[in-house]
Amino acid sequence: MAPRHVWISPRPELDFEARIAAVEAAFSGRLGVHAVRLDDGESFELRADEPFPTASVIKVAVCCAVLDLVARGQADLRQTVRLPARGQRVAGGGILKQLELDTLSLADAIELTVTLSENVATNALLDVCGTDRVNEYARELGLAQTRILGPVDFTRIGPGLEGGIGISTPREQTRLLTALAQEQILTAELCRYLTGVLARQHYQDQIPRWIPWNPYAQYHARHQPLTVANKTGELDGIRADAALLMHETRGTVALAVFTDGGHDLRESVDVEGALAVAECGAAVAARLLGLAT
Repeated sequence: MAPRHVWISPRPELDFEARIAAVEAAFSGRLGVHAVRLDDGESFELRADEPFPTASVIKVAVCCAVLDLVARGQADLRQTVRLPARGQRVAGGGILKQLELDTLSLADAIELTVTLSENVATNALLDVCGTDRVNEYARELGLAQTRILGPVDFTRIGPGLEGGIGISTPREQTRLLTALAQEQILTAELCRYLTGVLARQHYQDQIPRWIPWNPYAQYHARHQPLTVANKTGELDGIRADAALLMHETRGTVALAVFTDGGHDLRESVDVEGALAVAECGAAVAARLLGLAT
């Protein structure tokens, strides 16, 4: 029998608690959320301290660890990183496996790692920083449950916490994003740099999906008061997203939504995991920023 595909849609007519409860009731897997408004600390949590597979959301921590080396003068955004031969490049997200490029700048590797979830670029960053250093950096920030499990390798990836790319909790991801937004890590310039990269995210099907953010509006001279800076992740049965929702007048919200165990394994923008994350994002944006979603 084919799996049941659940259509989850925005429910703005419900109050916040009922809206989240409706998502949880409809979703076939496990759902974890943490959201905090930075100005006053108002927050919401659901399984916020349970570990989840991060999929590619862990790449934010990878980029932060690399940029920590830059802040210490041990790496440079203009330095060159070498890529494996084209036929030896990791599969999955990104485009470098299809290109003839042999090298990238460190800055370009970060850009591709975030905006296209580029796995070849991610592994190039890990060549600079190292898996152990990423995990040590997370521990130094007090992110005790956040770790990457190694370079991205689809021959190793499978089900369960230890079978993915990384592990974290919703709360630890919002703590990392809060530190970035409040310029408590790296340098102020590097925090603003990475936030800008996150705001150029190409994948808009999760948290940004139903909130009023269009990354292309700037090219049409349309002003928008909200900016979303986010990093998505996906594997079979898993969708995840961590974001800063930055509003000119209503403040900034750090939000992380993780899922696992979803029965819908389609590679589709309408996979139920992505819809569940999107509705959580819309509900939080309405509750903590007063946005019509």
